[in-house]
Amino acid sequence: MTRTYFMTGFPGFLATKLIERLALVPEQIEHFYLLHLPSEQMGAIVKKNWLLAHTALEEQQLILLEGDITQEGLGLGADVKAVLSEEVTHLFHLAALYDLATPFDAAFRINVTGTSHVTQFAKTLSHLERYVYFSTAYVSGLRTGTVLEGELRHTAAFKNAYEETKYLAEVRFHEEIGTLPYTIIRPGIVVGHSETGETPKWDGVYFVLNALRLLNNVAPLPYAGRANALVNLVPYDYVIAATTYLSHAPSGIRKTYHLTDPFPHGARTIYEMLHNAYYGCAPRGIVPFRLVTSLLTPGIATRLQMQRQTLDYFVHPVHYDTTNTLRDLDGTGIVCPDLAEFLPLLVDYYKTQHPEMENTQ
Repeated sequence: MTRTYFMTGFPGFLATKLIERLALVPEQIEHFYLLHLPSEQMGAIVKKNWLLAHTALEEQQLILLEGDITQEGLGLGADVKAVLSEEVTHLFHLAALYDLATPFDAAFRINVTGTSHVTQFAKTLSHLERYVYFSTAYVSGLRTGTVLEGELRHTAAFKNAYEETKYLAEVRFHEEIGTLPYTIIRPGIVVGHSETGETPKWDGVYFVLNALRLLNNVAPLPYAGRANALVNLVPYDYVIAATTYLSHAPSGIRKTYHLTDPFPHGARTIYEMLHNAYYGCAPRGIVPFRLVTSLLTPGIATRLQMQRQTLDYFVHPVHYDTTNTLRDLDGTGIVCPDLAEFLPLLVDYYKTQHPEMENTQ
């Protein structure tokens, strides 16, 4: 039996990598319908051509659709929606506004209203086998302690509008989903490939590497405070492999998964590993964390290519339970590798591939 996929968030990195993984069995795929904004038409064509060159997919299997999740009906015409209604078996909703510094209204329009529109669209699909929604582990906001996969509603505050609107989107998702067969994916902070170091984006932990690069002449650097709050970094290949399996396995129906590190390292430990991998030596001394935050002026943040909000994720004490994930992936060979094992690869990739590195070498 063949499958037809409808995917939002194309030509984004995770959407492209999901297609690449799914394309390992091209004979089981009828079509990929890939929704993209009109402004991203050229990027979508480039990624489509990349997929044609790097997978066994044929031209007719990859169909680009201009649309917009912030519009009712996703901005699609009646004729297109009629075809999709009869063909689509799996819907992957990845489109979101991920910017940690984004204003609330813009994030709400895309993350909350947009997801509601995708859910209403899902209800028109006559042969839907699974609706896979990409949320985030950080819908937990400022909760502390252990957060279970089956938990969502809480009264804690949020670090930023991204977290809050993804939380509100997931709440609305549950209110509107009805009886549809869904799977919710909640990744942690996604970093590069665990075997090659290849990265989808230069943010998150890579801001630390930006600082190490710019302060190379005064190394070794001190630790930033004494706190060692757990930081959840997961390689994208684990997220892709786990999502692909769980979104098709019968055990994944109407279940939520934390695609997070079951045994995360602390922020202090991660900084030490990065410092060792980058400089070949351990940090020396300690400066108060509040001093680091006070020195992070808008100008310095720009030079580091860093958002001030990122620091919040290195001091917030929270642990994400992975009981559902570990149980349902048991026996598949899909496991989250230890960060200590592949972090040197992330640093090596940064040193050779980061666009600013050639200006400092």
